[in-house]
Amino acid sequence: MPRTRFALIPLLLAIAVPATAQDAGPLALLLPVSARPAALGNAWVAGRDEYAVFSNPATVSATTGFGVTLGAYGSDTKTIAAVSGATVGNFTLGWGVHLVDFSTSRTDPTYPFAPAALTGSGDADNFSMLALMAVRMTKWRFQLGASAKYTQDIAPRETSGSALLVVPERGNALLLDVGATHALWTGTAGLAVQNIGEPYRMGGRYVAIPSQIALGWTKQRPLGPLDFGFASQATLRRGGWLGVGGGVDFGWSWIEGYQVGARIGARRTETGDERPVALGATFNADRLNVEYGIGFFANDTYAHRLTLRWR
Repeated sequence: MPRTRFALIPLLLAIAVPATAQDAGPLALLLPVSARPAALGNAWVAGRDEYAVFSNPATVSATTGFGVTLGAYGSDTKTIAAVSGATVGNFTLGWGVHLVDFSTSRTDPTYPFAPAALTGSGDADNFSMLALMAVRMTKWRFQLGASAKYTQDIAPRETSGSALLVVPERGNALLLDVGATHALWTGTAGLAVQNIGEPYRMGGRYVAIPSQIALGWTKQRPLGPLDFGFASQATLRRGGWLGVGGGVDFGWSWIEGYQVGARIGARRTETGDERPVALGATFNADRLNVEYGIGFFANDTYAHRLTLRWR
């Protein structure tokens, strides 16, 4: 079987097999960060842009400008993410931050949050965040990386003694990622061990971390007048949950420096409230890059992400 067809297997499995992952948190660890991976089935462990550092520290890249990603789930959730990097001697250093502000009912005891919680609304303000520092180096033609991560959930809840008194519950964790990438089959293979750490304490109980191993492959090549890209990934999470995902994108350039493109991807979702298929689009004009991704949830609700870069 040709390699490209073989790599499409995760994409087909993502559509065909429903799944529910083990409850884990904080919530920011479960979400795609930028528009491109969101539209490609979150298959970005072998990704090629600066936001791939959230999936694999071996992908840290030195940026030559600035960028930001804005997101919205439903009508009440807002997200923002940013990354940067620089080369220092033989190492490339990078940092990233992802902030999620959303609301739920203060009488709802459900925790940890699932991604579908972001599409609702309520009278309790919640917050989730992820911040990381990463370093990458080249050894034996492999790109090797490690990142330290700090993540936190804040979830106000009513006290048992009074329905009027609301107190914030905070849970946070320090985690480690390690990863590698290497050229393979005219593409790039990536391997990462993510969210290495112990359960954290939230509201008097311990909550599991979504520790996992991710293996993926990406490829970029011309296809007639189009630029064709492919990404695939398999993820094995602690507890035995297996997630698969992938996607394809096509770009067309009618003049040097200008390009439009479209993306489609699918993945095995965390819960049944998420839809497996996602879509995206991109537009490049000289040094400006605009990317858009949309995900789908139950009850006709959506997740939107807009990534802006200036190089």
